[in-house]
Amino acid sequence: MHRCLYSPEVVKNICEQAYEGGYDPDCRATVAALGTTCRSIHRIAVKVLWSRLFSLRPLVKCLPEEVWIEEIRDVDTPKNNGISLARPPDAWEWGRFYANALHVTSFKRFGLAPDLDEDTYRTICLYRPATSPLLPNVRELIWDEPDADVYEYGYQLLGPKPRTLRLGQPPSDSLILPLLRSLHVKCPLLAHLSVQCRSSIGPMDRIVSHAVSQLQHLETVDLSLPLYDDALLHLAALPGLSVAKVFLPRTVEVHDRLLSVASPIFPSITSLHITAISLEPFIAHLIQLVSSEQLSEVHLSTAHDPPASAVRECLEALSGCPSKDTLSSVIISSPIPSSIPLMISLNALPPLDRPECILSASTFEPLFACSELTELEISSFVLQLNNPLLSLLATAFPRLQSLRLLPPYNAGIVSEVTLEGLLPLFRRCPDLSHLAVPVNATLPPVGLESPMHPGSQLRTLEVADSPISFPPEVAAFLSAHCTHPSFAILSASAHEGGRDAEHTRLREVHSAMWDQTARLIRLFVRVRDLERNAGRIAPADDSLAELPPLPLMLS
Repeated sequence: MHRCLYSPEVVKNICEQAYEGGYDPDCRATVAALGTTCRSIHRIAVKVLWSRLFSLRPLVKCLPEEVWIEEIRDVDTPKNNGISLARPPDAWEWGRFYANALHVTSFKRFGLAPDLDEDTYRTICLYRPATSPLLPNVRELIWDEPDADVYEYGYQLLGPKPRTLRLGQPPSDSLILPLLRSLHVKCPLLAHLSVQCRSSIGPMDRIVSHAVSQLQHLETVDLSLPLYDDALLHLAALPGLSVAKVFLPRTVEVHDRLLSVASPIFPSITSLHITAISLEPFIAHLIQLVSSEQLSEVHLSTAHDPPASAVRECLEALSGCPSKDTLSSVIISSPIPSSIPLMISLNALPPLDRPECILSASTFEPLFACSELTELEISSFVLQLNNPLLSLLATAFPRLQSLRLLPPYNAGIVSEVTLEGLLPLFRRCPDLSHLAVPVNATLPPVGLESPMHPGSQLRTLEVADSPISFPPEVAAFLSAHCTHPSFAILSASAHEGGRDAEHTRLREVHSAMWDQTARLIRLFVRVRDLERNAGRIAPADDSLAELPPLPLMLS
């Protein structure tokens, strides 16, 4: 054996690489084969092999063969085979099960592939001799079990050692509450907590809020269910909390208590995501109290379109925070992203005739104080998107790298932005690499002359369901400014958006025309480069020599 293999760290690294970092369950066989090569490698390979599990079936197979039965459903994909217990295991038959369970530090259950059924989980929980959790040393637990009858057994996996817990997409949101109500007792050392509900607005439970308010070591929180003020204020006071994604309740009493808070909050926050039914006054008040100087990302999401005055108040509070000079990303979206599929299925649009909700350029003026922004996203049907707004944004945020101003979904609304309206972004934002703006390209653009400034670094232009009528003229215009070799145009396909038959047909037509435009842009950019290079080597006296023909190869 080579001398380097005597180092445990080297052998462990080899086994880790063979296991693809623990994210590919199909690589278990490779690590198991490594463990059979020699005794010294076996000790390390076994720990790596059992350190990460995506199913409890490997542990069930550690029981004697006469205890469990495997149902062959697919010969080519053994992970889809079912496994069950033929009888309850005796006390002395659990040795290998618990010996290997002690090595498990990460358990991730997700996907639609079947795992253990309810009878198997119930038998394991009833007849196991130990009272400790099924996986006593697990530090990372992801529980996205799709089976409603099995989901509640995730409680048996909770223990005192998990630092990361993600409960996601339960078959029913009510199933998630029993797992959360005792978190402070079962998992007191939690540092990273994520709870994702199936519905747009998760259930509100006072016991869950109390449990969250007892967790003292949280560093990141991502909760899609509303919390009471006791949990919210506890999170706001944690000195080590860096990421907070919270859902604010609609209860008036909670709003009043949060509005009365006067002390600074979120001292170390770097990413703040607030989701609410609407932008109530207490939200701007809470933003104003943020004391962190490292805040770099803010995301405001509401279920209903808020009044423009409420959005402006929140942006005024944000521009007055100590971190306004470090703020790099602002996202404002309405409605809540999880409700968009339902809106599409119903062909539902919010009322567009409410002038108090129109987001015009004046709404975003307070944000202009945060000149270091590199990412700005506004998703709303009531955004008044036009050429003057793009010009203002280009002037206020010259460091922009990503700008997204798309509606929540493609509903066939024609934009007021023209191709000429993109020029300020090309000229004033040299670092802009991703632009998502609907444009009206039904008229041929003007000003096709070559620009007097370097080409834009734009790599992707996302136009959604923008209409287009003159692909060659549009390509000639964009090729003069979008010169990056990997520049691409992303347009909506026929089925990306509302279900209206006419809108679906137009999306298909316009998508084909935008694809043609993208191909022409690549060709035009190449021709311009060849012409530019030929101009550099041209003789001083054009009358004495002629330029050689350009070797143009079309791909």
